[in-house]
Amino acid sequence: MLLFPKFEDPDFYWHLKTGELIVTTAQLPWHDVFTYTNSGHSWVLSEWLSQAIFYLLYQQAGLTGVAAITALVYALCWFITYKTCHEQLKDEGKAILVVMLFCATMGAIAPRPHIFTFLFFAILLHQLFMFKYRASDRGLIFIPLMMAIWANAHGGFFIGLVLLAVFLVAEWSHHLLVDNVGRIETRRLKKLSLIAIAGFLATAINPHGWQYWLYPYHAIVSSGDTQFISEWQSPSFHKPFFQYFLVVIFLFFMNMIYARKKPDLTELGVSLVFIGGAFFSVRNIPLAALVMAPFFSIFCQDLSLARIFKQPDYTPKSGFSAFAHRIMTAGNKQVGGSAPLANWLLLIASLFSILLLYPSRKEHNSMAVSRILPVAATDFVIKHNIRGNMFNTYHYGGYLIYRLYPRQQVFIYGRTDIYPKSFITEYREMYRGGSNWKQYFYKHNIDYVLCENLSPLRQLLLNNGDFKLVFDDGKHSVLLKDTARFQQLIKQYAPGLQTHDMGSIALSSSNESEG
Repeated sequence: MLLFPKFEDPDFYWHLKTGELIVTTAQLPWHDVFTYTNSGHSWVLSEWLSQAIFYLLYQQAGLTGVAAITALVYALCWFITYKTCHEQLKDEGKAILVVMLFCATMGAIAPRPHIFTFLFFAILLHQLFMFKYRASDRGLIFIPLMMAIWANAHGGFFIGLVLLAVFLVAEWSHHLLVDNVGRIETRRLKKLSLIAIAGFLATAINPHGWQYWLYPYHAIVSSGDTQFISEWQSPSFHKPFFQYFLVVIFLFFMNMIYARKKPDLTELGVSLVFIGGAFFSVRNIPLAALVMAPFFSIFCQDLSLARIFKQPDYTPKSGFSAFAHRIMTAGNKQVGGSAPLANWLLLIASLFSILLLYPSRKEHNSMAVSRILPVAATDFVIKHNIRGNMFNTYHYGGYLIYRLYPRQQVFIYGRTDIYPKSFITEYREMYRGGSNWKQYFYKHNIDYVLCENLSPLRQLLLNNGDFKLVFDDGKHSVLLKDTARFQQLIKQYAPGLQTHDMGSIALSSSNESEG
């Protein structure tokens, strides 16, 4: 993540700009300032702490600093999960294999505030595992403090409350309804229950107080985000990534079914809740992975199939076979002196691979950002000082805020929870060229449009004749309203572009330099 950061996610950019507002003004923005369509609408400060952290790092080290904190959080998340798995398996090799199996389902992690939810979730799960399986109460006292920080870093804090609630309900049910086998002491359960209540109350330590508890409902259910944003939709199992996730779930339950140890209420309940959440929303898949890895370890340790992870009894005594055997078994404590050699060879191979890959991957990532986000189109707008009421594609909004605010506000961006549902409906009608698109579009007095070439609205406006195409790089377009204020730019750029087939035009670099 540090070497090959993925900055194609447009939402990252409005988070960064919000962090800039917080740091430079030393104030929290209580209302929307980025859009002219919804300016002044109150918003919830659900991520102000992580936004400030991102900007402070950006201020000191640029995007590399943001990539570094993302890489660090991501690494810590899986290191903690590895420690949780290792506590069950007592074997480094097995724990690493389990983490690798489930880590792959995390996918690409974008530099956004929700990475802190993954980290705090992994920490909380580790504490609960230590409480249940190692009879250790150490660290529980810090849960309320962590919940308070979590609530100010990301709105996903309620996921931690769900984990605590499911864990406690299952353990109390086991305590009251099942026999004494594996039952946690009443005293310890009461202690954890009080700490969980304190953690819940601690989340009210935020700029909005107890009203913040309603935010998850309004953001996810009431605003309609689950229908509009792809990461809140159910996974499409036609894609290979989600098919792999299905395979992992199958292995998880097969492991649980055929293990000698049968799952108790907590192991089954917590697993089902978060796996079910992953089927409801793509965004919950990383949480399901973080839950499945340590529970998989519990049943893997006594599963007969686990013999494949054990070291072979046969050890070659000399020659290349002996050397290869030492390398393959390095990292296991029983091997002895070969571990340092294997680790050094692995480090050298990794560094060599990075040196070979970094130049091409860096260029590839830069091209990916330009391909997905309107980098050149925004350059064109800035270069020619184009201003006015802009209509933009939804997923361009965050990047446009990063590049254009405060000189220009946008039409819409990724924080749809601040908009009424009627506005989202109107936007979708405009963008898709629905039957009422003209009524909705023209009431906003749009001066120019910045959209992707595949937007149906783009072709409708060009066919309508009152907007002229002045920029097209093959992916993104800028259209100006045919009014007196834009006549110079229209005369300079539009004639050559209008004579070409729409969607296949590229503004030459020579034309751009002339403007």
